[in-house]
Amino acid sequence: MNPDQHSLNGVREEAGLHLHWQGRRSYRSLVPAPRVLEPEPMLSYGEDQSNLVIEGDNLQVMVSLQSQYNDSVDVVYIDPPYNRGGNDFRYSDTRYRDPDADAADAVYITNEDGGRHTKWLNYMAPRLVTTQRLMADHGVIFVSINDIELGRLLMLMDEVFDESNRIGIIAWKGSSDNNPSRIAIEHEYIVAYAKNLKKVAKHWTTPNDEVRDALLEQYNAIYAETSDFVERKLRWSQLMKTNKEAVGRLGRYTDLDPERGPYQVAYRVHNPKPGGYRYGVCEEGVVDVNDPRSYGMPLNGYRFKPETMQRLIDDGTIAFPKKRDQIVQMKDFLVDYKGTLRSVIELDARKGAYRLKTLFGSDFDGFRYAKPVELIEMLIGAAGNKDSVVLDCFAGSGTTGEAVLQLNKRDGGKRKFILIEEGNGEDQYARTLITPRLRKAIEQDDLPGGFSFLLSGKQLDRQAILGLERDKIAALICQTDRSGVRTGITRITGKQWIIGSNSRGEALALVWQGPTKSRVNVETINAAITEARDLGLTGKLQIYGTTTTVSDTPAFTFKQIPDEILINLHLDENEDEDESFAVVVNG
Repeated sequence: MNPDQHSLNGVREEAGLHLHWQGRRSYRSLVPAPRVLEPEPMLSYGEDQSNLVIEGDNLQVMVSLQSQYNDSVDVVYIDPPYNRGGNDFRYSDTRYRDPDADAADAVYITNEDGGRHTKWLNYMAPRLVTTQRLMADHGVIFVSINDIELGRLLMLMDEVFDESNRIGIIAWKGSSDNNPSRIAIEHEYIVAYAKNLKKVAKHWTTPNDEVRDALLEQYNAIYAETSDFVERKLRWSQLMKTNKEAVGRLGRYTDLDPERGPYQVAYRVHNPKPGGYRYGVCEEGVVDVNDPRSYGMPLNGYRFKPETMQRLIDDGTIAFPKKRDQIVQMKDFLVDYKGTLRSVIELDARKGAYRLKTLFGSDFDGFRYAKPVELIEMLIGAAGNKDSVVLDCFAGSGTTGEAVLQLNKRDGGKRKFILIEEGNGEDQYARTLITPRLRKAIEQDDLPGGFSFLLSGKQLDRQAILGLERDKIAALICQTDRSGVRTGITRITGKQWIIGSNSRGEALALVWQGPTKSRVNVETINAAITEARDLGLTGKLQIYGTTTTVSDTPAFTFKQIPDEILINLHLDENEDEDESFAVVVNG
């Protein structure tokens, strides 16, 4: 193997500094077997079920998604364990050594565990590798973390994604800490990497940029319809109030300038520390500090030189308050707004918990550290587009799913989410929290879309596939058929032959009466084609069975069970196991 190759099994050689821990030599080869992802209709919701909520170990599930989602995910957001030392990070040594094992031995890692950082790395490394494999070339991943594992995460991300693909680090100030301490910790971090930075847009826009354009279009219409400034202000105020929910953060642009249109007040004239410029300011310009026409003086003086302030006044950029003892401010005009994702975000972390209480009631206390929907909207709104596939393999309370739906409602997008959650011990958040949370959000806020609920089932090989019942092998075909790459296969139930369809209107059919009685013949093909046409599916038929007596035609293609499924699952049963687990190391 080429020592420079970045493969599933090898660890890239480095000439310089790299992260070392017990387990680094083998984490790329610890790949579980794919599993059947079994639909659970009772936990699914809505008519459009192309969004996925999957219950199971995220590593096992992501491997099972590879046939349809390799190189397909546009944006990843994950909120992995921070390794705080409480009920935060459960680790199974058995599952680390055998990723196909259950997690019966999993325990919470405490601060007294001398190997806690190694265990965290052994848990995270294979999951990041598998996540990267699912990402499109232009894909971006955001990882929330605090300072406990920040340094190790950055070095691990550099190894898996390469340092050249690091986009940046966001500091999220989400709380205020007034407790006596050496350093009051009020922030967390969000680490951003690309799969291939050269494929990522150099300038990110956000959904708010489209909201800005829509608002400006409405304002221009008001401007053209009336020359009365008072009437313009009244109509603009009514527009903003009526569309308060839709405009989101841009709802602060409530004031109007006669010449330059909507603006918000920005508190930027005062000097941030003592020693600023001291002079008077009135509507005519800069005046003596003792001039009775002057407005209030900022505590530390102004941040601008007098000539700069005069220019800002002349340009109409200064907003004057109603009372003389108040401080003038600056105007931020809507026309100049750009929805940049900034390296410092100030957003109250309690909004995550408040949102859950809004949905479940004020007494709800069933999930700690839920992220605010607004935070995830900022990230996936900036890095993705209206058609993005968004993955969260540490789904927690389902915030990412709601953020996707909220964005779609706001801008008419068709984003899709994939949420994976195993839960902590007996608390299976996927069914106890995520699905009811999404249902409530969809119903209360009239959000577009629904979701399919899937269970991670039996691990797969040739014999396991041949032993499946019809419903489960149908689910497996819909999970793996390559015609569903990125968009997935829509499951169809209750029919004799047709089991699903893809986004091109092509039908998938199944002949299954066990491994020795599932022959596809002319009669079954014609019956399946008729059934597909009755469903409005006019594309080419793909029909699965064990054997056939008929050659492919423009109307249908035969897919052999289990070989077609094994290929799609990347299960090469003739592969030399010793070679497949080769590891490239330094020295």
